[in-house]
Amino acid sequence: MKGEPAADVEAALDRLQQRKYLDDADFARQFARTKLLAAGSSRRRIVQELARRGIGRELADQALDELRDRDGVDPEAAVRRVAVKKLKMLARLDDFTRRRRLYAFLARRGFDADEIKAVLTTLGDEIET
Repeated sequence: MKGEPAADVEAALDRLQQRKYLDDADFARQFARTKLLAAGSSRRRIVQELARRGIGRELADQALDELRDRDGVDPEAAVRRVAVKKLKMLARLDDFTRRRRLYAFLARRGFDADEIKAVLTTLGDEIET
């Protein structure tokens, strides 16, 4: 802080870190959990958003891996969950338009083409209903 003695600033930062107010790893885990479960964001999108908030790629990947391994949160299931929810809103459209809009929606959420094609294949009958 401008004008504050360096020792006071260091002491304040140390207190904040001890109380876990300045814990990038914990922030990354909580942010990733929220984005995966509530917003249905892709792994790539979460890593990008964490990078915008000053969290490095390695720490972001570690947070996502911990969620998968320790907490059983499946990032790959997010694309299916989001697709099923969106399909309900596209129910009145014809098959071609529904498929096209679903693909575009998932791409905007940050899912890559392979993930989208896989979910479109598994949801094939539901899309064409």
